[in-house]
Amino acid sequence: MRTLKDEWITASDGVRICADVYLPDGDGPFPALYAVAPYPKDLQRLPALPAFRFIETGPLDYWTGHGYAVVVGDQRGTGRSAGRFELFGPAEQRDLYDTIEWIAARPWSTGKVSMIGESAYSVNQWLAAAQRPPHLTCALVYNGFTNLYHDAVYHGGVYSMGFLNFWSTDHIRASATIGGGIPPRPGGVTTDIIGMSLDRPVYDDWWDQRAAKVEDIDIPVLNIAWWHNIGVHLRGQLDGYQRLQGTDKRLVVLAGSDIQERHFLDSQELYYQPEFLDAYIRPWYDHWLKGVDNGVMDSPPVRLQVANSGGRLREESEWPPRRATATAFYLNPEPAGAVDSLNDGSLTTTTPSAGQPTVYDYPNPEWTVGTTVITDGIPQPTRGILTFTTPPLDRDTEVTGKITLVLYAESDQTDTDFHVKISEQKAVPRLTQALMHRVAKNVPPPSAMVTRGWLKASHRTHPPQPIEPGSIVRYEIEVWPTSYLFRKGSRIRLEIANGDSAVADGLIHHYYGHQAGRNLIHHDADHPSHLILPVIH
Repeated sequence: MRTLKDEWITASDGVRICADVYLPDGDGPFPALYAVAPYPKDLQRLPALPAFRFIETGPLDYWTGHGYAVVVGDQRGTGRSAGRFELFGPAEQRDLYDTIEWIAARPWSTGKVSMIGESAYSVNQWLAAAQRPPHLTCALVYNGFTNLYHDAVYHGGVYSMGFLNFWSTDHIRASATIGGGIPPRPGGVTTDIIGMSLDRPVYDDWWDQRAAKVEDIDIPVLNIAWWHNIGVHLRGQLDGYQRLQGTDKRLVVLAGSDIQERHFLDSQELYYQPEFLDAYIRPWYDHWLKGVDNGVMDSPPVRLQVANSGGRLREESEWPPRRATATAFYLNPEPAGAVDSLNDGSLTTTTPSAGQPTVYDYPNPEWTVGTTVITDGIPQPTRGILTFTTPPLDRDTEVTGKITLVLYAESDQTDTDFHVKISEQKAVPRLTQALMHRVAKNVPPPSAMVTRGWLKASHRTHPPQPIEPGSIVRYEIEVWPTSYLFRKGSRIRLEIANGDSAVADGLIHHYYGHQAGRNLIHHDADHPSHLILPVIH
């Protein structure tokens, strides 16, 4: 592999963009793969481990070893590139076009260009493809959202503080300044990413400029997503696939693979494994950039791994599958005997009759970290929130597709937040349950988070409108799609709160704000709150 260090590209507005070029041994020319994100290209020396989550280009020597030139660039205003970083703004998007055309004109290039990289690198793929640079031949999006506001920063209008703090500070600003030790390296990113986001809590033209215009894309696109990527990439990738207008599009959504399970790898580390690249990634580039007839377009357009089902890829003709049956599960105040929560309500397939609403006050005095209660050092994620749980399932139940919670709710405030979570509460044998109770009486039953959704009540309309205190409002809350097999004997658990927790929700936790008040969830014949799940029979 040969390296051309610090090549300079002059953007259409005169700003100089810096990139490194990695070439295979031999004369060439070569098809090219372009990777660019707001992470310094000079950090490619670091290993692709969760400690360095921004190392996401994939293994450069793998690609040069298979006959591809690789160009790794610094996004405008980051690394060595001049200009100002504006959070995927219009000038940065134009830089993508200019750089792709610069690559195509190099003597070592065949003129066929695509892009590589996960997360921010793939976000830039959507933005680049929507501009239709003549030499961008195909795209392969791996964990990349399409809409910065809706998919990452403001979920349903609720500020995703955990993600933005981590991403903007750890990945971008600190990484570029003090990440290398003392003294800080001068010339780091100066943009106040958090400030510019907090100043724009409502979707407007500024955010819309940073959303990929997917309908304008006219090249073949392979979209590879992961069901676990809830709160950042999953929603945008599935939405982006649906909005693509061309027929040369493919979708793969993974839950886990035998490669991953054998080596305990996450999606970032897997992107560096030759076995995974050989199976899922390289055939797409070989077909469209090298003309290899390898059958990548012969299979049905959608392949899914159903989470919790064993990992086999299943072929589908469309996303979401129309053969799924929209099944309503109604919120019921009757105790489910399932879990320690504020109400321990039930989730049933029978419509509700008359009944009193479920009432909760917030903030709850027992909350310890966000909405999680910690007793004797043991986190109790459900103790301070509402739950509605099915009886133990009498058969395996697959849920695949889009999910909606129809909620009839009342508040004594002019605004409130709804955080929704769907979990599988695992079946526990009685002997195991007795032993758990003997060892630690307050250990919650084992469960697996399946998916989540969010809505700030005022954002039920656009532009946002306050709610009238004391009025019952019908909300349709988008819960992020999934494909999951709930096992026989387990329960489907719906959790509702007006906040979340770094303990239970990790990086994707949200800003609670100054909320204090009382909410009521109605679930009677006139106000049948219900969860709509797409069930595959």
